[in-house]
Amino acid sequence: MTATTFWTCPPDREVRGHGDDYTLTLLLPPFPAGTGNFSPHDPEEARHFAENFDTVDEILEELPPVSARDYPALETRADLDIIKVGCWGNVISITDPALADHIGDSPLLGASTTLRERYPDARIVGSANVDLGEDHSEDLIQLPGGLMLHAEGWTGVEPLEVTGDPQTVVRALGISSETLAEEEIDLDEESDEIDWRALGRLALGPCDPWGRADLRMSVFRVRHTSGSTSRMQESWFWNP
Repeated sequence: MTATTFWTCPPDREVRGHGDDYTLTLLLPPFPAGTGNFSPHDPEEARHFAENFDTVDEILEELPPVSARDYPALETRADLDIIKVGCWGNVISITDPALADHIGDSPLLGASTTLRERYPDARIVGSANVDLGEDHSEDLIQLPGGLMLHAEGWTGVEPLEVTGDPQTVVRALGISSETLAEEEIDLDEESDEIDWRALGRLALGPCDPWGRADLRMSVFRVRHTSGSTSRMQESWFWNP
């Protein structure tokens, strides 16, 4: 590959859409029942994970590490080329703008399906959104053995397309009705009114890394694949 980019717009072009979440986390056994203890971040493993991630064609540059609480601002096209990866023992997390779209390609599901082949025993939780005046979201929980919950669509606008039985997944995770109530998650509501992201955070439990200032993550500038770049160009530079 000799091309430096698949983009057809300049790096300083202003991003039109915006999102506050485009993350995927793998929790490998043993799954903790109490407080999660994170191992130190492994930069070498983070690079290996990034190099083999579905949306990434090549790593172009490694940038200074940041915490799991820091989210790079999406202001220009160049910002969309930045991903973060954290590898803390049995917890692996990535944040990548290429995981969000509004055209129904389900990039989050596609990436997690590939990861399922590499990590068959993992619990995989992801959430991604892009706001174009209305918010398009995709959320998923995949459990070992094939049990899955996937929700995608325009939040607060129309019913989301839901695959899988939420109640079955909640029971498999051991999440109590009291915990759901504390998080204001009502699975009897319309699908576009349910806080699927919050349910995913419950699925990670004490191993939820997001928002933690004490956890370091590697940062990479990447060339995304041609397909991912094309999808991002449509999603993040939407014209009304």
